[in-house]
Amino acid sequence: MEITPELVVERVRAAGGRLVLTNLEPDELAAWRRASKAAYLRLLRAGHERLERSGQPGTLRLVLKRLDEKPTPPDPAQLAALRKAPEPVLPRTGEFVDRVVPAPSKVANPHPIAEELVQSLDRLDRFLYGADFSWRAPRPGYPLVKMRRIWQALIKEAAFRGYTVRFSLDHRDRYDRGQLVIEIGRDEFPIVLYGDRKHTLTLTIKQRHPNRRRGYDSWAEAPDRPLHTRLGEVFTHIERWADLLIQQREKERQRERDARRRREQIEAAARSRYVEEDRRTVLARRIAEADFADDARAYSAALAAAADRLPLPRADDVRAWAHWVGEHADRIDPRRKLKGMPAEPNPSRDDLKPFLPNNGLWY
Repeated sequence: MEITPELVVERVRAAGGRLVLTNLEPDELAAWRRASKAAYLRLLRAGHERLERSGQPGTLRLVLKRLDEKPTPPDPAQLAALRKAPEPVLPRTGEFVDRVVPAPSKVANPHPIAEELVQSLDRLDRFLYGADFSWRAPRPGYPLVKMRRIWQALIKEAAFRGYTVRFSLDHRDRYDRGQLVIEIGRDEFPIVLYGDRKHTLTLTIKQRHPNRRRGYDSWAEAPDRPLHTRLGEVFTHIERWADLLIQQREKERQRERDARRRREQIEAAARSRYVEEDRRTVLARRIAEADFADDARAYSAALAAAADRLPLPRADDVRAWAHWVGEHADRIDPRRKLKGMPAEPNPSRDDLKPFLPNNGLWY
């Protein structure tokens, strides 16, 4: 049997739009692949259907789809679950306030981020001296063993407390040696660890504390207090910092809510005054229309009385005018229309300005 593109499309349609071919001879499977390729190109030019081809060695999977088919609407429950934001990670300050962060005595299997941080120390030398920088560049004498232990301890402890860590590096800055970023909810705390023969090993949080204008928080290696024994202080400091930022954001949100509530109250009072003024305007206009209707009726009656003393051609013209004036008075008289309360207007921001404090300049 000859395998043609028409046969391929016919078989796939007969199978309900999905056909899987298995246990075929190599020659027969190759013929199906060639015919399905031709069918795919023909349907692609036609533009109404698409034939998707996939599979593994010895298997060919064919799926026929129409382009004008409407996709199945998603389940509202699934959409709500996808749109639901994850719960923010909160600092666990009180839970681990006196915890001693364990530092490994030997790092046999370093974390990938810890290894990236160690490797980034030679980034400038690698740029200046090339791939063989190890024997060409001067050796600064990094305490790599101790630094790797501290990085490993920080990463493991952050994961233990439920925080996220990532490696950060500014590729545009040749002098950037990378930093470890600990994420607690919305807040990020970048940590830099550096030390060599000339500089004491120091851990620094490269972020300004909100209660201080200058300077970074640092912890340095000391003979009586090794740096790896003070990592608990670092985490406690970061968590208290995160608590402070959360409190500040909550105070800012509360200030915004209070300000919005005050604006709404002021707007409501201004809108009430605007509606009152609009009703006064409508009332004055209706009184003026009623007075005008009374004057028009009196004028119409006077014209009709005067027309009796005029000759006929002239009298008919005056009576016609008096009749129209009387009808017009009836049409515009608000007492005849029995109008009730005017509709409440919907003023714009510019309309409310005269009714806001200080003409709305502070608003």
